[in-house]
Amino acid sequence: MLHLRVLGTPALESDGSPVGAVAAQRKSLALLALLARAGPAGASRDKLMAYLWPEADGERAAHRLTQLVYSLRRSLGAESVFLGVAELRLNPTLISTDIAEFTDALDRGDAAAAVATYQGPFLDGFFIDGAPEFERWAEAERGDCARRLRAALESLAQTAARRGELSAAADWWQRLAQLDPLNARVTVACMEAAAATGDRAGALQLARTHERLMRDELDAPAERAVLEAAERIRASSACPPAAAPKAAGPSVAVLPFVNMSPEQENEYFSDGMTEELTNVLSQVPGLRVASRTSAFTFKGKSVAATEIGDRLKVGALVEGSVRKVGDRIRVTAQLVDTATGYQRWSETYDRKLENVFALQEELARAIVSALPLGLAGLVTPTVRPSTSVLDAYTYYLRGRFHSLKRSVAGLTLGIEYLEQATELDPEYALAHAGLAEGWSLRGFEEFGDLPPLVAMPRAKLAVARALELDDRLAEGYAWRGVIAFLFDWDWNRSEADFLRAIELRPDYSLAHTWYAVFLAAMTRKEEALARIRHAVELDPLSLPVQGASGNVLYRCRHYDEALTRLTSVLELEPDNPRAHVWRVRTYIASQRFEEALSAVQRTAEQLGRYPMLLEQLGRALALLGRREEAEAVIAELHERGTRERVSPWHEGSILFALGRLDDWFRLMDLLVRQRSGRLAFFRAEPMYDAVRGDPRFLALFRRAGLAG
Repeated sequence: MLHLRVLGTPALESDGSPVGAVAAQRKSLALLALLARAGPAGASRDKLMAYLWPEADGERAAHRLTQLVYSLRRSLGAESVFLGVAELRLNPTLISTDIAEFTDALDRGDAAAAVATYQGPFLDGFFIDGAPEFERWAEAERGDCARRLRAALESLAQTAARRGELSAAADWWQRLAQLDPLNARVTVACMEAAAATGDRAGALQLARTHERLMRDELDAPAERAVLEAAERIRASSACPPAAAPKAAGPSVAVLPFVNMSPEQENEYFSDGMTEELTNVLSQVPGLRVASRTSAFTFKGKSVAATEIGDRLKVGALVEGSVRKVGDRIRVTAQLVDTATGYQRWSETYDRKLENVFALQEELARAIVSALPLGLAGLVTPTVRPSTSVLDAYTYYLRGRFHSLKRSVAGLTLGIEYLEQATELDPEYALAHAGLAEGWSLRGFEEFGDLPPLVAMPRAKLAVARALELDDRLAEGYAWRGVIAFLFDWDWNRSEADFLRAIELRPDYSLAHTWYAVFLAAMTRKEEALARIRHAVELDPLSLPVQGASGNVLYRCRHYDEALTRLTSVLELEPDNPRAHVWRVRTYIASQRFEEALSAVQRTAEQLGRYPMLLEQLGRALALLGRREEAEAVIAELHERGTRERVSPWHEGSILFALGRLDDWFRLMDLLVRQRSGRLAFFRAEPMYDAVRGDPRFLALFRRAGLAG
């Protein structure tokens, strides 16, 4: 079944994957969008030609439409995807559309389903050169869809309020306010809903945001209704809000800047600005800055400043927005006191993109000047541009944005952008370090899709170049430590590099986390546990750190604590594949085979039968004595290996659980030759406990040089 998305960035998909090149062309998507919006009635050929080829005469336009329809049918392999002759329409048995799902949900009164379907403005960021009528049509449809979405959100908010579901009502009003931030009526309703939940500080913050937007966008004062609502909320409580606990000394968190650009894809730039500002402020002596990953847990969420301050243990928040249009950027920022929710400072900056590094420095200095305890005048944050090539910098930000998703697709796209950055500026050390990160993760079974002998040499070249360019680059040492650990099996070099990265950046939670994983693999349990606890303290809300903590606890044989930690990660991120796998491994290591099988079967239904999960499924079945089913999983891995890379490790784990040790040792020899990263954990892996005294086991790892 094909599925057409026109709410948000348009795309045609089959089973969640983009389809043929012809279908991705702008005229193809425009034709499909026109027919999707026309619905069962279809659209006349004359109308389609007028929208898509206004410059062509009738005969040429008719020929182009016929050719486009023919090309799409051939590309999609579906002759009947279009129905009708004079009036064309999409065949609903072959192609579904999100716009039909959206309107159908609204027509049957299911506002929640309609809102869930809406993933962005109609044909967001899409245009066709030389087709003004099509542009006018798309703009009208965009406005109509947005209007219907706003009505659905308001209906949901009002229904929730009538039912006494105050938090839900506040959430719906918040979503509506994000769509229509200058609407005073919506802002007042959102403020009142927030105040009804007890979030008085959040309600007042909405008023301040409205006031700032009115000033910046319209050069007008705040609406009187909003100001009056703010006064009512202030007067409704005679007691001042309780102060959130703060860390000793000045502390701040930089919350993810909101992308206000017309193009949704510019989110990479607003995220990049947030990370760069965090890094600059982290260099200020005496100022504690919450980590990027913990701060990013609040991205897209409406949480009161007091609550964020309590959870991150900071006294102030930096929040704001970034609008990037062409070569111009507008950054609006404010500093908010987490004890009171009141604003200490705010400013708007309009700059050319080429001045982005100077803007980051100016912004950091203004924030430091607004912080307490006399930091202003004692320190002046400076930004050392990581590159002098602006386009290389934007490619780097794009690469970071995708690499941090930690999926194979994200790492692959991240590498592509980072390679473009290094082509534009071969001396861009951070971009080379980013390439080392991407290649090393793609070459490790826990994350990637490439054989280690393919990916890891590329990672080594990239990290060598990064450190050649900047021998004080903490990221370079951290990833060189990872490569030495997972691929070179050079324990001394790996530990030295992790420690050097931490020396250069004591607050670098990624280096602390990987060092903890390394220490656990070396069976240095107490050191590993102390190190991962420190990483959690540095980055308390980071799900990757929490997940790694569960993995370290597993290696250290603290199974109950590991299960608690991994379960909490999955409650917040239920689609995290590695956390699922690590939890099943922990069930197996603690002899809870039935629970392991139940968990892995649920996950397979939820996320699919990917190789790492199939490995744990086969192990659980084998350990429960269900040998035929375990053997069937091995056969499934073999079949999958005909279509994609499947590491022999997955089969080996099942063979081991089945007691087929001769076959397992043969596979282990192969994995040694392939330099599998999972062999680096041989000392601490609970699965190996049963064969540690086997002469073949000892000989295998001596031959591989792993015993050093």
